[in-house]
Parts: sequence; structure tokens; C-alpha cells
Amino acid sequence: MLNFSASTNLLKLQFIFSCCIFFLVSVTSNYIYGQSISDNVLSEEFLAGLPASVRDEIEVKNSVNEEIELENLFRSETSLDKNKIILQKIKKQVSALEKRVSGDLDDASNVLPIFGQNFFSTLQSSFMPVNVPNLGADYLVDVGDSFTLLTTGKINKEYELMVQRDGSLVIPDFGKAIVAGSSLKQAEESVERLIASASVGITSHLVLSKIRDVQVLLLGGIENPGIYTLSGGSSVLSALNVAGGISENGSYRRIELRRGGETIQFIDLYDIFVFGYYEPSSSLRSGDTIFIHPLSFRVPVSGGVNYSAIFEALPGETPEDLIKYASGFSETFSGFDNVMISRVDLSEKSYVTLSKNSLQEFKLKPRDSIMVPSFQSDLEPIKEVVLEGMVDRPGKYLISEGETLSSVIRRAGGYKEDAYIFGGALFRNDALEKEKIFAQLNYADTVNYIVSNIGKPNRNISTSAIDLLVEELRSANYSGRVVSEFNLQKLDSDPKFNPVLQDQDRIVIPSLQKVVYLFGDFRNASNVSYDSTLKIHDYVDLVGGVKKSADKTILVIDPNGITHIYNHGNLFGSNSIEIYPGSIIYAPRDVGKLSGVLYASTISPILSSLALTLASLNSISD
Repeated sequence: MLNFSASTNLLKLQFIFSCCIFFLVSVTSNYIYGQSISDNVLSEEFLAGLPASVRDEIEVKNSVNEEIELENLFRSETSLDKNKIILQKIKKQVSALEKRVSGDLDDASNVLPIFGQNFFSTLQSSFMPVNVPNLGADYLVDVGDSFTLLTTGKINKEYELMVQRDGSLVIPDFGKAIVAGSSLKQAEESVERLIASASVGITSHLVLSKIRDVQVLLLGGIENPGIYTLSGGSSVLSALNVAGGISENGSYRRIELRRGGETIQFIDLYDIFVFGYYEPSSSLRSGDTIFIHPLSFRVPVSGGVNYSAIFEALPGETPEDLIKYASGFSETFSGFDNVMISRVDLSEKSYVTLSKNSLQEFKLKPRDSIMVPSFQSDLEPIKEVVLEGMVDRPGKYLISEGETLSSVIRRAGGYKEDAYIFGGALFRNDALEKEKIFAQLNYADTVNYIVSNIGKPNRNISTSAIDLLVEELRSANYSGRVVSEFNLQKLDSDPKFNPVLQDQDRIVIPSLQKVVYLFGDFRNASNVSYDSTLKIHDYVDLVGGVKKSADKTILVIDPNGITHIYNHGNLFGSNSIEIYPGSIIYAPRDVGKLSGVLYASTISPILSSLALTLASLNSISD
């Protein structure tokens, strides 16, 4: 089934299709009854309603006021049958867009495309070339072209001229100049000579104002064969495009341009698609015939080439020719010497291995496949760490595989004089993820315990207790700190203390701050100046002791992230915990005293995760 987004896009496409049918019928009706259709151009609101992927493909070069009037798209000789052909083209474009929106094309990632097929599949904003002259000096003038001639000097006048059937421009007051078959530049020179010979002191300016229309016949392997009216500057490519492109059984390699019963040009579209070679002998003329020959045979080319696709092969062509059309060997072929050809006949399937030097000697046949070996190594990402704080050159450092903590610190010039290496911190992304996973499990276990014990005897758990615990666990911040040694001598003496750095590690070296941080349920929680003679109970006394709501245990976190538990409610509690500059002393709240939650089953796991969170505070450098 389609998902909601795909269904919405298909509805939009159905809407587009309906609008196209209405649009075409309206244009035809208006033209038949002689009504003006200049107001029926596509509006900005209509374009804005298209899906973004479709709208991006439509070239809107001008605003609504600058769009071409629709009578330029439909000539007087355009029949209802021609409109039916245009309608068929709309249907095919909408069908292709439906497949793109629904993902049918994306899902067929293992199917090779037919080379050149997409060239004619882009959505066109019009169905005929626009008759606005924008041609080079080599454009060949012919019967039906219109010019504007401006003379200045003795005679200041503007003339509107058309090339007559005899190939001439008849200029009142001056005479007649033969211009048919000449280039624009030659036509200008002919008119200048005529005026100069007729009168002295007159300057002329000749401008092509309207291109003639030509009718050409497209036959053979074309999507919509028939007679097409095009502008005089059109080429074979523009004619193929108007007719919907090459059909499934048409040849991209053998296209014939006939004029006056003779073949004047053979076109191989691969020369255009692959090499960009396109030098038409002349622009199309009325009466020209474009004939697309039947398809020869196709050969898939895949693997270590720059463009894997299904290519059309002409009789006598070799694997070397088709690999050339596939833009040659890619870098993934480097190191290989052979190419494999799969050949299927009526009785069996065989494989032929060819060296690179013998590819030109092997003649391809129908049902052959070219398989080019390839190897694409995984790109090794650049690894980077950030070094902050009290080192000589803090900043970002690229690291090699296996580089250690001490190596990067030395590359940064080592520690500054007031660096507090005992408070150094290493933060790592995978440690951060593990903290989050542990916290989620801890949260789930705690909530499950509370819910399962509500209402049981001897389980006095109130609703406020649940709210408090949930908020406590949800509001936790995670740092991803890894407890590590930062003394360079110890790191060098024992490799087990010298961690190998990972990509995006963050190393923070704080300055020495002789402060001890006391947080939590103290009577006057604050920061206290460090004194090496004071013990933990001395610091607790300095802030007025703990509140009645405090738990009997106190957490002490060293600057390097190691955590200790001090039991201040025990007369025999240990005072041997060392306090350092930058240590954190945290008095947690006894939730059981406030909300009736059993300590052993709820507070203990909370303290475990809280200790990990508070450890990140030791990286404070101010």
C-alpha cells in the first residue's frame, strides 16, 4: 500500500491530469470560436500547488505577464488530431511522474537504465518551440522569415519585410535583395549594399523579427509519428523532443534526415549524449523527413565503468566501443586487467574473459552482457578531537588510528603552568549513549516497581512520590564523561592508563580553582574555599549541616570523576575521604521522608545515575 505522503502526491497528479484535459479542451474551443486565449496561461497558484519534486522540473523563465500567448503554441493548421497527440503526451508524462512519486523508479535500483532514455523524458512547459528570434549569425534565412529594417540619415523610416517566394526582400524606395539561403550576417550585408548603392548617407539596421514556420515529417521509431509544425530555427533534436522522443524499438544510433528525396545527414545520438558532438548540416526546412531506424540490439554494461546502463550496439561494434560510451573505466576498475562477457545463445550460456588489450577484437552479438569487475574500498572518515582549556594550543586536532591521549596533549604543546590535570575530563559520544540507555532502564525499573507496589500492605507510596521520581529521572543531564588519568608521566609509564582516542572525543583541562562545591539539601548550600586541613564533616559544618529532609548518605565526587559515599548519619562514618580542590559534595534528598517511598527500592538506583551526572560538573574552568 502507498503511504499517506505518496497517496497525497498521487491525488495531486490526478488533479494535474484533470487540469491538463480541461486546459486543452478550453484552448481548442477558444481557438475554434476565435476567442482570445492569452489569459489561459498557467497561473502561479497552479504551479504552487504542484509537488516540489515536479515543480522543480518545470522551467518557468518568466512571470505570468511575460509568458507567451497560447496562440503561439497552436497554429491555424493544427487539427484536433494533433491535439489528441498532445494529449497522449500529457498522459505519458503524468504516468511517468506517478511512478516517480510512488517510488517505482527508485525501487528498481537493480535494473539498469536504457542509455539516453531520460533525455526526452523531462516535463515540457510547452509543446512547440517559441517563435522568439534568438539565433546566431549562421542562421539560414528562408522564405517566410520576417525582418524589421530601420534606416537613419537622409531617410528615417522603419520597414516590416518578409522573405518572398523568390527568396527576396522587397524594400520600398530601394529595390530588392536576394537573401534566401544566406546567413543572417550575409543578409544584413546584402541589404546594406543595396541601400548604399541606391542612396548615399543612409545607414540601415536589419533585425530578424519573426522566424518562419516549417513542417517536418517524423516517421519510424518515434513515440508520436506525424507531421509537426516547428519554428524555422529548430533542429533534429528539438523535433524528436516535440514528438515525445525515441520509442521502445527505435534506434538512438541511426537517425536519418532526408530532404528532397535524398539523405543529407545520419545522426548518432550517442555522439551527442557522450561526447557532445552535434554539428547539424542545416536547420530544418519545410518538407524535411526525419526517419528513426529500428533498434539494432542492446547490451548491458555494468560494474567498473563510470555510467552503468543498457547501450545500443551497432553491428560490428566491440566491448571497447560500448565501454567508451559508458564514459570509460571508473576508478573502481583500477587493479583489474580483464573484462567478462556473458553470451547467451539458443542452447547455452557461456562466459568469455577478455583482457583490456583484446576488447577491440571481440564482436558483440544480441543477448551479450559486459561485466566489468570493480572494487570500491570503504572511505576512512577523518577523525577529529577537541582539546579545550589549559594547554598551549587548544583547538581541534585530526588524529590517526590508534593515537592516544598523551600524544594529542603533547601535540598541543603540553599543559600550561596553572593547569589542574587532576580535574581533567574526557567526554566521549559512546559513553554518552550508554549513560542514556542505563538511565532509560533505570527509569523503567523504578516506575515499574512503584506501580506494582501501589496499594500493597507495608508499601506506603503516594502519588506525589511518583511525580517526584519521574521528574527526577526525566530531568537528568548526561555528559558521557570517561574517568581518565591525565598525568603525562603515568600515561607514558603504563599504557593501560593511556586511552586510545575516538572520533569526536572532547578533552577539557581546567585551571586550578581552590573551591569545594556543596550542592543539595544543605542548610546553606554554597561554594567554600579549599583548605587542605579540613575534612568532609568540616565542610558540611561550614554550610550549616544538612536539612532534616536530607538523606543520611552524602555523595563526594573527586575532580577526576571518581565517586564516594559518606554516611553522615553513622557515628562511626569514615572521615577518610580526601577532599580536593574542585571536589563536589552533594547531599541528596530523602524522598521517603517526604512522600513515603521506600529508600532501598527507589533512592538507591537514582543515586547511581545521579553520580554519573554530577561528575560532569568537575570540568568547570571558571
